[in-house]
Amino acid sequence: MVNEFELLKKYGSPLYVLHEDILNRQCEKMKAFENELLTSLPSEIKISMHYAIKSNNNPAVLNAIKEYNLKVDSMSPAELFINERCGFKSEDILYVCNNIDAQEMQIVHNRGILICLDSISQVDTWGKMFPGTNIMVRINPGVVGIGHSEKVITSGNNTKFGICEENLEELFDVCKSHNLKIIGTHQHLGSLFLDDKIDNYIAGVQAGLDIVKKYFKDLEIVDLGGGFGVPYKPDEHDLSLSVVADKLKPVLNSFIKDYPSVKEFKFEPGRYIPCEAETLIGTVTAVKHEYDTYWIGTDIGMNQLVRPSMYDSYHEIKLPHSNGESITANFCGNICESGDVLGRNRLVNLPNVGDPVIVYNAGAYGYSMASNYTGRERPAEIMITTSGEDKLIRKRESIKDLTCNIIW
Repeated sequence: MVNEFELLKKYGSPLYVLHEDILNRQCEKMKAFENELLTSLPSEIKISMHYAIKSNNNPAVLNAIKEYNLKVDSMSPAELFINERCGFKSEDILYVCNNIDAQEMQIVHNRGILICLDSISQVDTWGKMFPGTNIMVRINPGVVGIGHSEKVITSGNNTKFGICEENLEELFDVCKSHNLKIIGTHQHLGSLFLDDKIDNYIAGVQAGLDIVKKYFKDLEIVDLGGGFGVPYKPDEHDLSLSVVADKLKPVLNSFIKDYPSVKEFKFEPGRYIPCEAETLIGTVTAVKHEYDTYWIGTDIGMNQLVRPSMYDSYHEIKLPHSNGESITANFCGNICESGDVLGRNRLVNLPNVGDPVIVYNAGAYGYSMASNYTGRERPAEIMITTSGEDKLIRKRESIKDLTCNIIW
């Protein structure tokens, strides 16, 4: 049993806590999804799961990914460095990028890693530098995307991502001028879909496959993106991956019959793997009652977890040791911004200053999006191993770390 007081005393507050058993469970679910698809497809077809490390790039997570024979993607040189340091080979990495410069393209090319380009302009830049090479391209099938916020929807008429159907002929002309071969397409509808949006996901997959059949010749790879969600709210339920697989099977098999050159389907689970495996624990630093509203102040600011402020996202928040009167309160952080609110209108017991507070589902886009805004250090990160031990996997930052690049 994890004792929040003891962890905060040992490692400081706030603190990211990764649970290895939950991480392994999610990897197993994703591997089972992969195997379920494989059993229904022709034996020569491959399924590759490329974990999107932007959701959580800690090597402790990546080691689990590697242990379960999953692959990874990268979208920056730093992510590429981390993937390689964790032992992933060039063939295990897909470089899924957006508006990168020529220098970054050179890094990817030097390593022999397959790149997925997001625009005709980027294809032209790559082609001028590396004519006669193989690439993947990201398409925008035009269907309405999926997501809990407009900021995470990545398909349709209002997104910056991908190449739309009406511009594909221009894409092919640019590729021809540089003797580039498109060996795969990529699409991604958005982030965080649960059972109520499975049909939307399948419709988006079908729309993308229809575009491939209509315009592209002899593709070997079709990347269907990710967006697999996890429940954040108490009334939400786990995504039924078996239902997703059952609905995908006839769609993929039909496509294979019409498009015999395809050899591999890729998926890009990001959030699904680490999200539930990590919590963010901190300390109650103030309690006040103003204008008939209770505010519970904590040391978990928007610099530690930006999702509620950026996306108006919901995270379950608990006070594990509080036994005061029942109240409805807002939780907020220690940043001088009105938007620094972790959660509103939560039914909790009135805490004392010094009590621990737990924010759940912090494993995806938690630490990876953390910042040093207002000079706050990013917290330490630990892992509770399957044997119950606590293990430091990232040191807490210091003021020296924050100021080391300043020229005084």
